[in-house]
Amino acid sequence: MKPVESKEQIEEMRRRLYDRSGALGNSQRHDLSDTKIDVSRNWDVNKKTPIEDKPPLKETEAVPRVDKVEGEPPVQNKNRGYRRFVFIGSLIIFVVTAGLASLFLYFGGNQISSSNIALEITGPGFIGGGEVVDLQITVQNQNEVTLNSVNLILKYPAGTRSVEDSPRNLYEERIPLDDIEPGEIIERPLKVAVFGEEGSEKTITAALEYRVEGSNGTFSKDSVPVSFKISSSPLVLRIENLEKVASGQVVDVTMTAVSNASTPLTDLLIYASYPNGFTFEKSDPDPVFGQNVWKIDELLPEEEISIEVQGVVTGLTEETFRINFSTGPADPDNPYMVGSTLAEGTADFLIERPFINIDLAVNQKTGPEVVLAEGADSDVIVNITNTLDETVYDMIVEVIPAGNALSENSIRSSSGFYDSNNETVRWEVSNNSSFDRILPGDSRQLQFSVRPGTVRTTASYDLVVNVYARRVAETSAQETLIGTKRIEAKYSSNVQVGSQASRSSGQITDIGPIPPKVGETTTYTVTVVAEAGANDITNGVIETSLPLYVEWLDNYSAEGEVIYNSVSKKIQWNVGNVSARERKELTFQVGIKPSTSQVGSNPTLINSQSMRANDRFTGALLQDSSPAVTTELSTEMGFAEDNGRVNR
Repeated sequence: MKPVESKEQIEEMRRRLYDRSGALGNSQRHDLSDTKIDVSRNWDVNKKTPIEDKPPLKETEAVPRVDKVEGEPPVQNKNRGYRRFVFIGSLIIFVVTAGLASLFLYFGGNQISSSNIALEITGPGFIGGGEVVDLQITVQNQNEVTLNSVNLILKYPAGTRSVEDSPRNLYEERIPLDDIEPGEIIERPLKVAVFGEEGSEKTITAALEYRVEGSNGTFSKDSVPVSFKISSSPLVLRIENLEKVASGQVVDVTMTAVSNASTPLTDLLIYASYPNGFTFEKSDPDPVFGQNVWKIDELLPEEEISIEVQGVVTGLTEETFRINFSTGPADPDNPYMVGSTLAEGTADFLIERPFINIDLAVNQKTGPEVVLAEGADSDVIVNITNTLDETVYDMIVEVIPAGNALSENSIRSSSGFYDSNNETVRWEVSNNSSFDRILPGDSRQLQFSVRPGTVRTTASYDLVVNVYARRVAETSAQETLIGTKRIEAKYSSNVQVGSQASRSSGQITDIGPIPPKVGETTTYTVTVVAEAGANDITNGVIETSLPLYVEWLDNYSAEGEVIYNSVSKKIQWNVGNVSARERKELTFQVGIKPSTSQVGSNPTLINSQSMRANDRFTGALLQDSSPAVTTELSTEMGFAEDNGRVNR
């Protein structure tokens, strides 16, 4: 068959391939052979195989089956055996190396191990709070190399202080040590003062940081912590208070600091943390900072010092409150903060259903704060109702008035007794027989009046009503004081606005006739005055307007802003703030040209003025007004009567 060399030959071969008329020739078939033939990786060109002895096949012949030659040994792969020797040799080398390394580490290769460093901290198991603790720290280097750049790191519990001349709080301390040679032992004594409550457990830990020659890394070794217990506290804090109170009741809490120390304690602080339902009123002695920090300069052995705190507890029925107290020496960095707690205490309160319901009204106004007119008398009504399911006996009502608006004769009562020695008004069984027994649900009403003294700036008074009675004894419950109420009355200021007209002056040279005449223009100067009363006023505003026939001459002088609307002819004077008993003025000029319809009358120059402002002390809205100003001038200025009546 000729090789395919052209497109024509390819087409000819395709035609013969798909030609259906062509006859198929007989083809010779050959069987497959199972004879194994060894194909060597390295051919032996000189060796003749049975296949080589046969003549070459023709193109039309198939490859004959080659059978195994009898008596000839199988051909082996001589070049694959070396892999087994390499694998076995590598395995032997690995085992030997691992064994040598293990022996090296076990018998002398651990010279820089942290396990070869012994770090121990020892101390007593029990100490007294605030006492000095003697600690002993031991470091032993069992390595074969020197430890360089050694630092001892100590971590202290809260309440630890140094024992230096200037004590300071200790939290973490780094103590540099000298290099530690192999086998060397270093012992370092340490003294610190530890404060804490009796029975509390404290822990001190130590760690060693070091380096070794030839390495840039930093290594560490931790010790077993040393723990000790506070066997006794040098200070005890006792808290006394009523546990069951009524909402709004004034309560007393007594804190007593007792010294258990053998030496005087100095610079002690007592700190109180109040809940949201507690309002501080006063204390004896007064706090040294805010409302919750007291200082005890010195407390001698076995000495007691008490502090009384008074406040008001408010909340819902069955609600609980807790005041937390802590005491100890002051923080060296903050003289008003407890640096180390020596003792703690709590005052717990439970809000009970009110024992006595007290309604208090001043001039029929209720609430914690009422506003009264300046200098006004006030009537006070007290309604007392027994809300308990039990009867109360021998009730006493005490009213304590206070404030700069009161004088010795301000309180007037027909049934109560005013004691000027302690400035209280009392009602009891001796002068009110109905107070001997009040059944559940019963009420009693008291009434008295308050007349203020001399009117003064920011005048006010407050009334505290305390109700006492006997009730069935109950543990932790109030037996005498069963109700309290407080109200404050503030006297508001007042404002005054005034105005008058006068002859024009200043830049106006053509004043015109007085009395005014028809067809002729006369100018006037109008003065408006705003004055504050006993209190400062804020946001003062005066408004007025001009009649249709009056002309605004745009010539004015004022303390504050003046706004004139030429369409509505309204005038607004923003007075602003005026101090108590002070005044501000506005002067402006207007012109009038009377008409015949005004003959015989006194025309109005400006309409009525209205003023509004706020009392800075009470916040109340203050108002006042002044009548309209006419052309009639005051005779005190030297004018005759009827000087404002229009003539022809």
